[in-house]
Amino acid sequence: MPSPTTSPQPLRRKERFTYPNRLPPAFWDKLSEVPLTKNAIRELERRNSKESLHAQFLGTPPPRRPITQRSVTQYLNCIRRFAKRGGPDLSGLRGYRCGPSIASRAAMNNNLQSYLGHRKRGSADALESIPTPPRASTKKTSPIYPNRYRYPNGQTPPPLENLEEIMQDFIQKDADAGKEAQVMTTILPLIEGIVEDGRLVAGQVPFTNLRDPTDNLLVPGNPDRYYGARPEQLDRRVRTQLGKHIVPSTQHDLPIVPNFFLNMKGPDGTSAVAENQACYDGALGARGLNSLQAYSDPDLDSSNKAYTLTSTYINGTLKIYASYPLSRADPGIRREYAMMQVKAYALTSDIDAFRIGVSAYRNARDWAKQKRDEAIQRANETVSVAVVDVSTPATDAKRPLSLPGAVSAAMEG
Repeated sequence: MPSPTTSPQPLRRKERFTYPNRLPPAFWDKLSEVPLTKNAIRELERRNSKESLHAQFLGTPPPRRPITQRSVTQYLNCIRRFAKRGGPDLSGLRGYRCGPSIASRAAMNNNLQSYLGHRKRGSADALESIPTPPRASTKKTSPIYPNRYRYPNGQTPPPLENLEEIMQDFIQKDADAGKEAQVMTTILPLIEGIVEDGRLVAGQVPFTNLRDPTDNLLVPGNPDRYYGARPEQLDRRVRTQLGKHIVPSTQHDLPIVPNFFLNMKGPDGTSAVAENQACYDGALGARGLNSLQAYSDPDLDSSNKAYTLTSTYINGTLKIYASYPLSRADPGIRREYAMMQVKAYALTSDIDAFRIGVSAYRNARDWAKQKRDEAIQRANETVSVAVVDVSTPATDAKRPLSLPGAVSAAMEG
Protein backbone atom coordinates (compact mmCIF):
# COMPACT_ATOMS: atom_id res chain seq x y z
CA MET A 1 0.00 0.00 0.00
CA PRO A 2 1.56 3.35 -0.99
CA SER A 3 2.37 5.77 1.74
CA PRO A 4 0.48 9.05 2.04
CA THR A 5 3.57 10.95 1.16
CA THR A 6 4.08 9.29 -2.19
CA SER A 7 2.13 10.69 -5.19
CA PRO A 8 -0.23 8.27 -6.99
CA GLN A 9 0.94 6.84 -10.28
CA PRO A 10 -1.01 8.16 -13.30
CA LEU A 11 -3.32 5.67 -14.98
CA ARG A 12 -1.93 4.25 -18.18
CA ARG A 13 -3.97 5.13 -21.21
CA LYS A 14 -5.33 2.25 -23.20
CA GLU A 15 -2.99 1.61 -26.04
CA ARG A 16 -4.61 2.32 -29.40
CA PHE A 17 -4.33 -0.43 -31.94
CA THR A 18 -2.46 0.69 -35.00
CA TYR A 19 -3.38 -0.86 -38.33
CA PRO A 20 -0.58 -1.63 -40.77
CA ASN A 21 -0.10 0.79 -43.63
CA ARG A 22 -0.23 -2.09 -46.11
CA LEU A 23 -2.26 -5.23 -45.69
CA PRO A 24 -0.26 -8.45 -46.03
CA PRO A 25 -0.54 -10.42 -49.29
CA ALA A 26 -2.11 -13.36 -47.42
CA PHE A 27 -5.11 -11.14 -46.62
CA TRP A 28 -5.88 -10.62 -50.31
CA ASP A 29 -5.25 -14.26 -51.21
CA LYS A 30 -7.92 -15.43 -48.76
CA LEU A 31 -10.64 -13.20 -50.19
CA SER A 32 -13.18 -14.86 -52.47
CA GLU A 33 -13.82 -11.53 -54.21
CA VAL A 34 -11.45 -8.56 -54.16
CA PRO A 35 -13.29 -5.21 -53.78
CA LEU A 36 -12.22 -2.20 -55.81
CA THR A 37 -10.56 -0.06 -53.13
CA LYS A 38 -7.41 2.04 -52.88
CA ASN A 39 -5.63 -0.66 -50.88
CA ALA A 40 -6.56 -3.27 -53.48
CA ILE A 41 -5.15 -1.07 -56.25
CA ARG A 42 -1.92 -0.56 -54.26
CA GLU A 43 -1.59 -4.32 -53.80
CA LEU A 44 -2.16 -4.88 -57.53
CA GLU A 45 0.51 -2.33 -58.40
CA ARG A 46 2.90 -3.96 -55.95
CA ARG A 47 2.36 -7.38 -57.49
CA ASN A 48 2.71 -6.04 -61.02
CA SER A 49 6.00 -4.35 -60.17
CA LYS A 50 7.21 -7.50 -58.44
CA GLU A 51 6.22 -9.54 -61.47
CA SER A 52 8.17 -7.29 -63.82
CA LEU A 53 11.27 -7.46 -61.60
CA HIS A 54 10.95 -11.22 -61.33
CA ALA A 55 10.75 -11.60 -65.09
CA GLN A 56 13.65 -9.17 -65.60
CA PHE A 57 16.10 -10.99 -63.36
CA LEU A 58 14.96 -14.63 -63.58
CA GLY A 59 13.38 -14.68 -67.01
CA THR A 60 10.22 -16.48 -65.82
CA PRO A 61 7.02 -15.00 -64.44
CA PRO A 62 6.13 -15.69 -60.81
CA PRO A 63 3.32 -18.11 -59.95
CA ARG A 64 -0.13 -16.59 -60.05
CA ARG A 65 -3.35 -17.24 -58.22
CA PRO A 66 -5.69 -19.67 -60.00
CA ILE A 67 -8.19 -16.88 -60.75
CA THR A 68 -5.61 -14.98 -62.79
CA GLN A 69 -4.63 -17.99 -64.90
CA ARG A 70 -7.64 -17.76 -67.15
CA SER A 71 -6.77 -16.86 -70.68
CA VAL A 72 -8.28 -14.00 -72.60
CA THR A 73 -10.07 -16.51 -74.81
CA GLN A 74 -11.96 -17.91 -71.82
CA TYR A 75 -13.17 -14.46 -70.82
CA LEU A 76 -14.25 -13.72 -74.38
CA ASN A 77 -16.19 -16.99 -74.47
CA CYS A 78 -17.99 -15.99 -71.28
CA ILE A 79 -18.88 -12.64 -72.81
CA ARG A 80 -20.14 -14.29 -75.99
CA ARG A 81 -22.34 -16.68 -74.02
CA PHE A 82 -23.75 -13.76 -72.02
CA ALA A 83 -24.46 -11.77 -75.19
CA LYS A 84 -26.02 -14.80 -76.90
CA ARG A 85 -28.60 -15.01 -74.12
CA GLY A 86 -29.65 -11.42 -74.73
CA GLY A 87 -27.14 -9.42 -72.69
CA PRO A 88 -28.12 -7.15 -69.80
CA ASP A 89 -31.75 -6.12 -69.29
CA LEU A 90 -31.95 -2.38 -70.04
CA SER A 91 -35.71 -2.01 -69.74
CA GLY A 92 -35.34 -0.15 -66.43
CA LEU A 93 -33.39 2.72 -68.02
CA ARG A 94 -35.38 5.86 -68.81
CA GLY A 95 -35.56 6.54 -72.55
CA TYR A 96 -34.52 3.04 -73.53
CA ARG A 97 -36.24 1.94 -76.73
CA CYS A 98 -37.67 -1.29 -75.51
CA GLY A 99 -37.58 -3.97 -78.15
CA PRO A 100 -38.43 -7.60 -77.39
CA SER A 101 -37.62 -8.50 -73.79
CA ILE A 102 -34.85 -10.91 -72.93
CA ALA A 103 -37.39 -13.64 -72.24
CA SER A 104 -39.13 -12.93 -75.55
CA ARG A 105 -35.85 -13.03 -77.45
CA ALA A 106 -34.91 -16.29 -75.73
CA ALA A 107 -38.28 -17.83 -76.63
CA MET A 108 -37.96 -16.63 -80.22
CA ASN A 109 -34.45 -18.08 -80.46
CA ASN A 110 -35.74 -21.42 -79.17
CA ASN A 111 -38.45 -21.42 -81.85
CA LEU A 112 -35.84 -20.78 -84.53
CA GLN A 113 -33.69 -23.74 -83.51
CA SER A 114 -35.50 -25.86 -86.10
CA TYR A 115 -33.93 -23.65 -88.81
CA LEU A 116 -30.43 -24.09 -87.43
CA GLY A 117 -30.67 -27.65 -86.12
CA HIS A 118 -29.21 -29.25 -89.25
CA ARG A 119 -26.50 -26.63 -89.77
CA LYS A 120 -22.93 -27.44 -88.85
CA ARG A 121 -21.90 -25.98 -85.53
CA GLY A 122 -19.01 -24.10 -87.05
CA SER A 123 -20.91 -22.75 -90.03
CA ALA A 124 -20.08 -19.09 -90.57
CA ASP A 125 -23.54 -18.03 -91.65
CA ALA A 126 -25.43 -20.10 -89.08
CA LEU A 127 -25.30 -17.28 -86.55
CA GLU A 128 -25.17 -14.33 -88.94
CA SER A 129 -28.22 -15.08 -91.09
CA ILE A 130 -31.34 -16.24 -89.25
CA PRO A 131 -34.12 -17.00 -91.74
CA THR A 132 -37.38 -15.11 -91.46
CA PRO A 133 -40.38 -17.27 -90.51
CA PRO A 134 -42.58 -17.85 -93.57
CA ARG A 135 -45.78 -15.88 -94.09
CA ALA A 136 -49.16 -17.33 -94.82
CA SER A 137 -49.48 -18.64 -98.36
CA THR A 138 -51.48 -21.16 -100.32
CA LYS A 139 -48.43 -23.43 -100.72
CA LYS A 140 -47.31 -24.48 -97.24
CA THR A 141 -43.99 -26.32 -97.08
CA SER A 142 -42.74 -25.25 -93.65
CA PRO A 143 -43.66 -26.98 -90.38
CA ILE A 144 -44.38 -23.57 -88.82
CA TYR A 145 -47.93 -22.31 -89.28
CA PRO A 146 -48.87 -18.61 -89.01
CA ASN A 147 -51.85 -17.21 -87.16
CA ARG A 148 -55.26 -18.30 -88.54
CA TYR A 149 -53.67 -20.73 -91.01
CA ARG A 150 -55.96 -23.16 -92.84
CA TYR A 151 -54.99 -26.49 -94.34
CA PRO A 152 -55.89 -27.13 -98.01
CA ASN A 153 -58.94 -29.11 -96.82
CA GLY A 154 -60.23 -26.08 -94.91
CA GLN A 155 -59.36 -27.32 -91.44
CA THR A 156 -57.26 -25.33 -88.96
CA PRO A 157 -54.49 -26.40 -86.58
CA PRO A 158 -55.66 -27.55 -83.14
CA PRO A 159 -56.46 -24.67 -80.76
CA LEU A 160 -54.25 -23.59 -77.93
CA GLU A 161 -54.83 -25.73 -74.87
CA ASN A 162 -53.28 -23.52 -72.18
CA LEU A 163 -55.09 -20.28 -73.02
CA GLU A 164 -56.75 -20.42 -69.62
CA GLU A 165 -53.31 -20.62 -67.99
CA ILE A 166 -52.08 -17.59 -69.96
CA MET A 167 -55.17 -15.65 -68.94
CA GLN A 168 -54.73 -16.53 -65.28
CA ASP A 169 -51.07 -15.52 -65.49
CA PHE A 170 -52.05 -12.13 -66.92
CA ILE A 171 -54.64 -11.57 -64.18
CA GLN A 172 -52.13 -12.50 -61.48
CA LYS A 173 -49.43 -10.24 -62.90
CA ASP A 174 -51.91 -7.39 -63.12
CA ALA A 175 -52.83 -7.91 -59.46
CA ASP A 176 -49.17 -8.13 -58.37
CA ALA A 177 -48.12 -4.95 -60.22
CA GLY A 178 -48.30 -2.36 -57.45
CA LYS A 179 -46.44 0.42 -59.24
CA GLU A 180 -46.48 1.93 -62.70
CA ALA A 181 -42.98 0.63 -63.42
CA GLN A 182 -44.13 -2.91 -62.64
CA VAL A 183 -47.08 -2.51 -64.97
CA MET A 184 -44.71 -1.42 -67.73
CA THR A 185 -42.35 -4.37 -67.27
CA THR A 186 -44.85 -7.18 -66.61
CA ILE A 187 -48.15 -6.25 -68.30
CA LEU A 188 -47.03 -4.30 -71.37
CA PRO A 189 -45.10 -7.19 -73.03
CA LEU A 190 -48.21 -9.39 -72.78
CA ILE A 191 -50.36 -6.75 -74.48
CA GLU A 192 -47.92 -5.71 -77.19
CA GLY A 193 -46.38 -9.04 -78.06
CA ILE A 194 -43.12 -9.10 -79.99
CA VAL A 195 -42.31 -5.78 -81.68
CA GLU A 196 -40.72 -6.59 -85.02
CA ASP A 197 -38.86 -3.29 -85.47
CA GLY A 198 -37.57 -1.81 -82.22
CA ARG A 199 -36.66 1.47 -83.91
CA LEU A 200 -40.33 2.30 -84.45
CA VAL A 201 -41.08 2.46 -80.73
CA ALA A 202 -39.82 4.52 -77.81
CA GLY A 203 -41.18 5.82 -74.55
CA GLN A 204 -40.69 8.04 -71.51
CA VAL A 205 -38.91 10.61 -73.66
CA PRO A 206 -40.16 14.20 -73.16
CA PHE A 207 -41.35 15.82 -76.40
CA THR A 208 -39.22 18.91 -75.84
CA ASN A 209 -38.62 19.54 -79.54
CA LEU A 210 -42.31 19.93 -80.42
CA ARG A 211 -43.95 23.35 -80.41
CA ASP A 212 -46.50 23.52 -77.60
CA PRO A 213 -50.01 24.21 -79.00
CA THR A 214 -51.13 25.59 -75.61
CA ASP A 215 -48.59 28.47 -75.54
CA ASN A 216 -46.47 26.73 -72.86
CA LEU A 217 -49.37 26.22 -70.47
CA LEU A 218 -48.54 22.50 -70.19
CA VAL A 219 -45.34 20.55 -69.76
CA PRO A 220 -44.00 18.66 -72.81
CA GLY A 221 -45.75 15.42 -73.62
CA ASN A 222 -44.12 12.29 -72.24
CA PRO A 223 -46.05 9.12 -73.12
CA ASP A 224 -45.05 5.78 -71.65
CA ARG A 225 -45.01 4.31 -75.15
CA TYR A 226 -45.25 5.81 -78.61
CA TYR A 227 -44.90 4.49 -82.14
CA GLY A 228 -43.56 6.43 -85.07
CA ALA A 229 -41.41 6.06 -88.17
CA ARG A 230 -37.69 5.77 -88.59
CA PRO A 231 -36.12 9.19 -89.26
CA GLU A 232 -34.59 7.97 -92.53
CA GLN A 233 -38.04 7.06 -93.87
CA LEU A 234 -38.89 10.74 -94.35
CA ASP A 235 -36.92 13.06 -96.60
CA ARG A 236 -34.44 15.17 -94.64
CA ARG A 237 -35.80 18.43 -96.11
CA VAL A 238 -39.28 17.62 -94.83
CA ARG A 239 -37.91 16.69 -91.39
CA THR A 240 -36.09 20.00 -91.22
CA GLN A 241 -39.04 22.19 -92.23
CA LEU A 242 -41.71 20.36 -90.22
CA GLY A 243 -39.45 19.42 -87.33
CA LYS A 244 -41.37 21.35 -84.67
CA HIS A 245 -44.47 19.33 -85.51
CA ILE A 246 -43.18 15.83 -86.28
CA VAL A 247 -39.76 15.37 -84.57
CA PRO A 248 -40.49 14.91 -80.85
CA SER A 249 -36.93 14.89 -79.50
CA THR A 250 -33.57 16.36 -80.33
CA GLN A 251 -32.21 12.83 -80.14
CA HIS A 252 -32.53 12.28 -83.84
CA ASP A 253 -32.39 8.47 -83.84
CA LEU A 254 -35.76 8.22 -82.08
CA PRO A 255 -39.02 7.67 -84.00
CA ILE A 256 -40.65 10.64 -85.73
CA VAL A 257 -44.26 11.39 -86.74
CA PRO A 258 -45.73 9.52 -83.76
CA ASN A 259 -49.42 8.74 -84.10
CA PHE A 260 -49.95 5.86 -81.67
CA PHE A 261 -49.51 6.37 -77.92
CA LEU A 262 -49.98 4.43 -74.70
CA ASN A 263 -50.15 5.68 -71.12
CA MET A 264 -50.19 3.17 -68.26
CA LYS A 265 -50.92 3.69 -64.58
CA GLY A 266 -50.46 1.53 -61.50
CA PRO A 267 -53.19 0.82 -58.96
CA ASP A 268 -52.46 4.15 -57.24
CA GLY A 269 -52.94 6.10 -60.47
CA THR A 270 -56.18 7.67 -61.61
CA SER A 271 -57.95 7.28 -64.92
CA ALA A 272 -58.46 11.06 -65.10
CA VAL A 273 -54.70 11.69 -65.15
CA ALA A 274 -54.14 8.96 -67.75
CA GLU A 275 -56.92 10.35 -69.93
CA ASN A 276 -55.57 13.92 -69.73
CA GLN A 277 -52.12 12.72 -70.72
CA ALA A 278 -53.58 10.71 -73.59
CA CYS A 279 -55.56 13.75 -74.75
CA TYR A 280 -52.47 15.97 -74.91
CA ASP A 281 -50.25 13.32 -76.50
CA GLY A 282 -52.95 12.56 -79.06
CA ALA A 283 -53.28 16.24 -79.96
CA LEU A 284 -49.53 16.46 -80.61
CA GLY A 285 -49.68 13.35 -82.80
CA ALA A 286 -52.77 14.54 -84.70
CA ARG A 287 -51.19 17.94 -85.36
CA GLY A 288 -47.99 16.34 -86.65
CA LEU A 289 -49.74 13.95 -89.00
CA ASN A 290 -52.06 16.73 -90.20
CA SER A 291 -49.03 18.91 -90.97
CA LEU A 292 -47.44 16.08 -92.91
CA GLN A 293 -50.63 15.48 -94.89
CA ALA A 294 -51.00 19.18 -95.65
CA TYR A 295 -47.40 19.25 -96.87
CA SER A 296 -48.32 17.08 -99.85
CA ASP A 297 -51.89 18.34 -100.25
CA PRO A 298 -52.72 21.77 -98.76
CA ASP A 299 -56.32 21.48 -99.96
CA LEU A 300 -56.88 18.23 -98.07
CA ASP A 301 -59.71 18.62 -95.57
CA SER A 302 -58.76 16.45 -92.60
CA SER A 303 -61.15 18.16 -90.20
CA ASN A 304 -63.01 15.79 -87.90
CA LYS A 305 -61.05 12.84 -89.31
CA ALA A 306 -58.79 10.79 -87.04
CA TYR A 307 -55.45 9.32 -88.07
CA THR A 308 -53.98 9.21 -84.54
CA LEU A 309 -54.86 6.76 -81.77
CA THR A 310 -54.05 6.79 -78.08
CA SER A 311 -54.54 4.12 -75.42
CA THR A 312 -54.63 3.99 -71.65
CA TYR A 313 -54.30 1.02 -69.32
CA ILE A 314 -55.20 1.16 -65.63
CA ASN A 315 -56.50 -1.50 -63.24
CA GLY A 316 -57.02 -4.09 -65.95
CA THR A 317 -58.97 -1.80 -68.28
CA LEU A 318 -57.65 -0.91 -71.72
CA LYS A 319 -59.21 2.10 -73.45
CA ILE A 320 -58.55 3.24 -77.02
CA TYR A 321 -59.17 6.84 -78.12
CA ALA A 322 -59.05 8.67 -81.44
CA SER A 323 -57.56 12.19 -81.67
CA TYR A 324 -58.49 14.45 -84.57
CA PRO A 325 -58.37 18.11 -85.69
CA LEU A 326 -61.59 20.09 -85.56
CA SER A 327 -62.98 22.11 -88.43
CA ARG A 328 -62.44 25.88 -88.30
CA ALA A 329 -64.41 28.69 -89.92
CA ASP A 330 -61.33 30.75 -90.81
CA PRO A 331 -57.94 29.30 -91.87
CA GLY A 332 -56.29 32.00 -89.76
CA ILE A 333 -57.78 30.62 -86.55
CA ARG A 334 -55.57 28.36 -84.53
CA ARG A 335 -56.37 24.68 -85.08
CA GLU A 336 -58.14 22.86 -82.25
CA TYR A 337 -58.11 19.13 -81.49
CA ALA A 338 -60.48 16.72 -79.79
CA MET A 339 -60.36 13.16 -78.47
CA MET A 340 -63.13 10.55 -78.49
CA GLN A 341 -63.19 7.12 -76.91
CA VAL A 342 -63.46 4.36 -79.48
CA LYS A 343 -63.64 1.27 -77.29
CA ALA A 344 -62.87 -0.05 -73.80
CA TYR A 345 -61.89 -3.58 -72.81
CA ALA A 346 -61.75 -5.20 -69.37
CA LEU A 347 -58.77 -7.45 -70.04
CA THR A 348 -58.99 -9.17 -66.65
CA SER A 349 -62.65 -10.08 -67.12
CA ASP A 350 -62.42 -13.36 -69.04
CA ILE A 351 -60.54 -15.06 -71.84
CA ASP A 352 -62.68 -13.63 -74.63
CA ALA A 353 -62.34 -10.06 -73.33
CA PHE A 354 -58.58 -10.49 -73.03
CA ARG A 355 -58.24 -11.89 -76.54
CA ILE A 356 -60.51 -9.24 -78.09
CA GLY A 357 -58.86 -6.35 -76.24
CA VAL A 358 -55.29 -7.38 -77.05
CA SER A 359 -56.21 -7.98 -80.70
CA ALA A 360 -57.90 -4.58 -80.90
CA TYR A 361 -54.80 -2.88 -79.47
CA ARG A 362 -52.47 -4.53 -81.96
CA ASN A 363 -54.84 -3.90 -84.87
CA ALA A 364 -55.06 -0.23 -83.88
CA ARG A 365 -51.27 -0.03 -83.77
CA ASP A 366 -51.01 -1.56 -87.26
CA TRP A 367 -53.71 0.76 -88.61
CA ALA A 368 -51.89 3.83 -87.26
CA LYS A 369 -48.66 2.63 -88.89
CA GLN A 370 -50.44 2.24 -92.23
CA LYS A 371 -51.79 5.82 -92.13
CA ARG A 372 -48.40 7.14 -91.04
CA ASP A 373 -46.53 5.36 -93.84
CA GLU A 374 -49.02 6.64 -96.42
CA ALA A 375 -48.52 10.24 -95.31
CA ILE A 376 -44.73 9.84 -95.35
CA GLN A 377 -44.78 8.36 -98.84
CA ARG A 378 -46.88 11.23 -100.22
CA ALA A 379 -44.63 13.82 -98.55
CA ASN A 380 -41.52 12.23 -100.05
CA GLU A 381 -43.11 12.24 -103.50
CA THR A 382 -44.15 15.88 -103.08
CA VAL A 383 -40.70 17.14 -102.12
CA SER A 384 -39.10 15.23 -105.00
CA VAL A 385 -41.54 16.69 -107.55
CA ALA A 386 -41.26 20.16 -106.01
CA VAL A 387 -37.47 20.25 -106.30
CA VAL A 388 -37.65 19.25 -109.96
CA ASP A 389 -40.44 21.75 -110.54
CA VAL A 390 -38.42 24.64 -109.09
CA SER A 391 -35.59 24.01 -111.53
CA THR A 392 -37.90 23.57 -114.56
CA PRO A 393 -40.11 26.39 -115.97
CA ALA A 394 -43.81 25.64 -115.61
CA THR A 395 -45.98 25.20 -118.69
CA ASP A 396 -49.07 23.72 -117.11
CA ALA A 397 -51.42 25.49 -114.75
CA LYS A 398 -51.82 22.21 -112.82
CA ARG A 399 -48.16 22.02 -111.93
CA PRO A 400 -47.30 20.32 -108.59
CA LEU A 401 -47.23 22.42 -105.47
CA SER A 402 -43.97 24.28 -104.94
CA LEU A 403 -41.95 23.54 -101.86
CA PRO A 404 -42.45 26.87 -100.02
CA GLY A 405 -46.22 26.73 -100.56
CA ALA A 406 -46.43 23.22 -99.19
CA VAL A 407 -44.46 24.14 -96.11
CA SER A 408 -46.53 27.21 -95.31
CA ALA A 409 -49.74 25.24 -95.73
CA ALA A 410 -48.49 22.43 -93.53
CA MET A 411 -47.38 24.71 -90.71
CA GLU A 412 -50.70 26.52 -90.38
CA GLY A 413 -52.38 25.82 -87.09
